[in-house]
Amino acid sequence: MIDTNKTYTLAELLNLYSLYNLEFKFYGNNDNGSLDIYMKTGIDEISVFSSITPNMTKKEYIDLSEEEAKKIEFKFDREVSDVELDIVAVVLRTSDVNIPSTKYSLETLDRLTKEQDQEDRKNKKGEQDGICYFIVDHNTGCNLYDGVYLFDKNNKGLMEDLKNKYDQEENQLLKNNLKLILDYYEQLEEKEITK
Repeated sequence: MIDTNKTYTLAELLNLYSLYNLEFKFYGNNDNGSLDIYMKTGIDEISVFSSITPNMTKKEYIDLSEEEAKKIEFKFDREVSDVELDIVAVVLRTSDVNIPSTKYSLETLDRLTKEQDQEDRKNKKGEQDGICYFIVDHNTGCNLYDGVYLFDKNNKGLMEDLKNKYDQEENQLLKNNLKLILDYYEQLEEKEITK
């Protein structure tokens, strides 16, 4: 059982659980080298531990030897279902402070885009706010789809936008990938309802 108040070194976590993934917490933020380590802690559960070491740059982390890296301290942050991580969205670029560039579950990014669609968007330069993203099969690292989502009060979130793109897509591979993403999201929704 995980002690949520305990501090673990990376070496301790690797001895206790199977490594699922290790990533920088904030995509593209080189001065904030915080790490999230995803550990397989149950049949379909992944526990996320966040580094608590004093802030280091990404370069400083990358330059550590393996033995030095294993001394980094982590604390339990949250638990996620491994099914939720099968297909994820990565925001590469954003014009909104509420959706920083990083990895998101489809459910989270859909909720965040719906929230941002409700805001009044008045840009003096006539530019539109939005995000640039790609959706990836987390298990294989295969890019399934990429695009841009522009915030607008007439929009209904990322997943509804993907449904519209599916209807209009002419490239058969992209259409198949969109169907895969939409079916996957629908299964997550059904699983959530039956809980």
